[in-house]
Amino acid sequence: MLTFRELESVKLILKGSSPESLSYHVFEDDAEYKDTIASLEARGYLSGGKPTPMCLIDIESYRVNNAVILAAGGGDISAKSVYSLPKGLYVKDGETLIERQIRQLKEVGIDDITVVVGYKQEMYFFLAEKWGVKLAVNVAPAKGNILSLAADGVELSSTYVLNCDNYFAENPFSLYEHGAFHATIWKEDTSHELVVRKNHGGRILEVRPGDGPGECVYGHAYFDPAFSHRFKQLLAEQLPEFRTDVMFWEEFVSRNADDLDMFARGYSPDFLLEFDSIQEIQNVDGLFMDNVSERVNEKICSILDCGPDEVSEIEILQKGLTNILFTFVVRGRKYIFRYPGDFSEAFIHRDREVRAQKLAAKAGVDTTYVYIDESGCKLSEFREGCKDLSGVYYKDLGFMCELARKIRAMHDESEGMDDWRDFYNDPMESADDLMRMASQMKGNLFERFAADREAVGRLFAYAERDGVGKRMCHNDINADNVLVTGSTFDVIDWEFAGFNDPAYDFGRVIGGYDCDDPDVAAIVSAYLGRQCTELERLHWLAYAAIHNWYYFNWALYVESIGNSSRDWMIFFYRQVKKFCGYCLPRYEEVYGAGGAQ
Repeated sequence: MLTFRELESVKLILKGSSPESLSYHVFEDDAEYKDTIASLEARGYLSGGKPTPMCLIDIESYRVNNAVILAAGGGDISAKSVYSLPKGLYVKDGETLIERQIRQLKEVGIDDITVVVGYKQEMYFFLAEKWGVKLAVNVAPAKGNILSLAADGVELSSTYVLNCDNYFAENPFSLYEHGAFHATIWKEDTSHELVVRKNHGGRILEVRPGDGPGECVYGHAYFDPAFSHRFKQLLAEQLPEFRTDVMFWEEFVSRNADDLDMFARGYSPDFLLEFDSIQEIQNVDGLFMDNVSERVNEKICSILDCGPDEVSEIEILQKGLTNILFTFVVRGRKYIFRYPGDFSEAFIHRDREVRAQKLAAKAGVDTTYVYIDESGCKLSEFREGCKDLSGVYYKDLGFMCELARKIRAMHDESEGMDDWRDFYNDPMESADDLMRMASQMKGNLFERFAADREAVGRLFAYAERDGVGKRMCHNDINADNVLVTGSTFDVIDWEFAGFNDPAYDFGRVIGGYDCDDPDVAAIVSAYLGRQCTELERLHWLAYAAIHNWYYFNWALYVESIGNSSRDWMIFFYRQVKKFCGYCLPRYEEVYGAGGAQ
């Protein structure tokens, strides 16, 4: 039997390398390496500095049999992905992350490779034919990756266990390994990582969420036969237990640390790269722009008449519930590019957005506009030094009146649209479409919210009797979509645009006020350019209910497909109740109780 350092010494000799080539810690100094070589010579494992037949026979007991690559997850990044790819298929230097690992494994002689798929599994099928790998399926990829190691077809013996989203600067694999280990790196910020606590010999005693600086589990791991045998036993026993199936496999090891011997193998931070969040992609040269896709990269260069090498300082923003946004600089000017998210097309009509965006630019309402197309791609100038509107929106009447006049300028630009029918947006029909889709996962929402839907429907019918002419509207004006600097005032993000009642644009402009607040009349009057009538004030308030009803249904849909609407759903619902309760009895006084027919 060979010790760890003896096996590492033999591996170096077989590779023709020196201890300086190691990317992880083995020897304290050169003297320890020389002592190890001397010991191998004395025990008959080396002769003249070369492995003896006995050595070559004995090291076969340390041979790595196979590798398992975990590729079932990825929705955490890819749901907002600029390229809608699972993480393992991101490209770096012309090669996908997962294929780089497959190639590196095969280069050292490990050909038995299983890829565990789940999220967008069909996109990995080509690997079987191209690389001869086996595919296994994690049937519940949204749970913990512990289920990937329990999937049918996964064999654990003398096995590397890898993550599909790793990038190794150099090949980290070997045909021989001594004992079970997990690669680690030291990070100052471990807030989104799992860190290890180990004893003086490096044995892992605990894996826990990070808090402050620490040694993180990162990259690949190796299961020796004894570890694999015990791991499989414990997994079979404990998998039926509550919440075991939502664990990371490293957390499972931590839970059973007394029965599982695994050691930490520390690497330098620049040797292992991992992409657990979309922001981490931008930290690797070329990785982000390679995966925006050539089409988007070429589009940026075409619009701005620049070369790819002029696109710099890329920063990815996790902002918004439907898109991914990133900023970049070209020739000293900062821009922001939007790529649509996977599920946005269900409720966003890009033809309406394009028409509204161009009208807004022409009206001077959105001066950030540079480019937009019906695929959902949009390029805008980035506004530096925007004011914080948290103490202004709803609180500064002068600002709110100026916003109302901005909205009017946009509406006036769309007056006389001959093709308005192509862009007409019936808010009740649109809300029903969202409720119908959400009901597929949430049950019969039409029945659950029948009374609310009927009340909003009656209010809509009353408001239609007011005879207010329709205009091209933004339909989602809120503090996040208004940018104000010392010299600019822009209304941005026209994704929900449509040809609507002008009051629909005021759903959240006046939605933060009490119904009897005199500021509501002042804002409506600023829009009209004259003192509003009581019926006009009522009309604008009614559309606050209609507006929030649509967005309540939008939140139901977002939640139904597994995305979070944060606390917006309950906010929208409360707004519906508030404005319906105020407006309906007053409209009944105007048109009669049956006047909404």
